[in-house]
Amino acid sequence: MSPRLSQAQCIYREENVDSRLEIWDEGNHRSLWFDDVILQSEICLDNPAKLPNPVNRAMLAPLMFDLPVQRVLLAGCGGGAIARWFNARAPAVAGDAVELSPTVARLAREYFDFPAPAGRWRLLVDDIRKYLASTSRRYDYMLVDLEEKQITPDWVVSVPFLTECANHLTPNGILVLNLISHSIDDATDALFAIRQVFDAGITLLGNPDHDNLLVLATPQAILPSPMAETLQRQEKRWGIEFTALARRLKQIPPVAI
Repeated sequence: MSPRLSQAQCIYREENVDSRLEIWDEGNHRSLWFDDVILQSEICLDNPAKLPNPVNRAMLAPLMFDLPVQRVLLAGCGGGAIARWFNARAPAVAGDAVELSPTVARLAREYFDFPAPAGRWRLLVDDIRKYLASTSRRYDYMLVDLEEKQITPDWVVSVPFLTECANHLTPNGILVLNLISHSIDDATDALFAIRQVFDAGITLLGNPDHDNLLVLATPQAILPSPMAETLQRQEKRWGIEFTALARRLKQIPPVAI
C-alpha cells in the first residue's frame, strides 16, 4: 500500500530524472520507497532486532537450516534493514553490503541506522559485479536483491554472474536470489540459467502476497527439509516464522545424469 493512503509522514524526498526516493515515518516504523510504489526497506525505529517487512524475513529463510553463518553479503543494500537486524541479533556475524547508488547508501547510514563503520559490517558503494571480481572473500549467505524498472536485471540471472556468486560461497554457503519477473517465460528462463550453475538442486520460496520468487541455491547439495524441533529452535533464536516459511518451500532436485 502506498504511504499516501495512510497516516504516515514523509520526512525525506529526492527526485531525479530516473527515479524518486521517499522516506516515510508511521508510528515506530520507517520505510524507504522508490517511485512511490516499491517498498525497498522498512525498520522498527525502537527495535533493531525486529524486521517488519515479510519479504525481508523470507529472504532470511536459510537461517532455518541451522548452518554456520559467519559472513554475509548483501548485493543491494536499500535502507540496510537486514544488516541492522543481523548486527542486533548476531553481533559476531560480519557482513558486506554492496550498493550501487551513493544516495541510497547515504540514506542507509543517515536514516536507517546502518551499523557504524567501526563494527563488523561494511557498506560499499560499488557495482556488485566489479566487487566480486575484485575480492577473494567467501560468504555463508549471499542475498541478491536487485531490480531495474521493477524486474530482476537479465545480467543477475546470467551464467557468468551466477558462476561468480557460486565461486564466492563457502562449501555450505547459500545464495538467495530475489527473482522478480514480468512473465512465466521470463521466470522459466531465469530458473534454467540458475540450474546451469547450481546443478545440485535449488529450493524455491514463493510469496502469495507479492510478485517475487525467492531462489535458494547451494553449490554442493540440495537443502534438506529441517526438522520441526530445528524450526522451533531457530524461530526462537532469530524471531522469524520459519515453520510457516518451511511449508512454502519447493525443492527442484539435482539434474539427472
